[in-house]
Amino acid sequence: GYNPPYIARFTLQRRCAMDLDMIPMTIESLALGLIPQPSVLSLRPSKALALPGEEDDDIYDRVLPIWIGPTEAAAIAAAIDRTRAERPLTHSTMAQIIRSMGGSVSRAVIDRVKGTTFYATVYLRCPNGMYTRVDARPSDAIALVIRADAPLFVSREVLEAAALPRSFKPGADRKIEMEEFHKFIEDVKPEDFVTEGN
Repeated sequence: GYNPPYIARFTLQRRCAMDLDMIPMTIESLALGLIPQPSVLSLRPSKALALPGEEDDDIYDRVLPIWIGPTEAAAIAAAIDRTRAERPLTHSTMAQIIRSMGGSVSRAVIDRVKGTTFYATVYLRCPNGMYTRVDARPSDAIALVIRADAPLFVSREVLEAAALPRSFKPGADRKIEMEEFHKFIEDVKPEDFVTEGN
């Protein structure tokens, strides 16, 4: 799994100031598919950012799989690995443009699911202190917030509609559990669940 560096800085005070139906997320895994098969990005709620009493909420025991294309998967993998390309990649360029204009990426939220499609919103902080919102595909939003070291959230409504129960149990062999989860992911088809918005 990928635990973003921002978790160490994102205080519970900031979490309290946000909509409590926005659940903080981390990346459980990224399973790269061979073309033409899609890749699967699995997100999980972060108990590290749960408020007191939230840890027992079963929403934190779910996994949200999102099928994404190979290009998007490669962009996210490069962001996670902090890979330095010879020339700037698209999402790195986006992050640099925002910074050079005096702005910053505040957060991204996967906030809607319609039919079989996810939608995300990226929140940008402008130089004047105001905020603006940008509609985005989840994969682009995630690739951007990783590079900007900003938090990712998913709305409770989306998790309740599209997340899967997590079978991991205290004391269980996590490696075996993850192997079983990935086998399950490989056996299902994207149309069985939800894909990201184009």
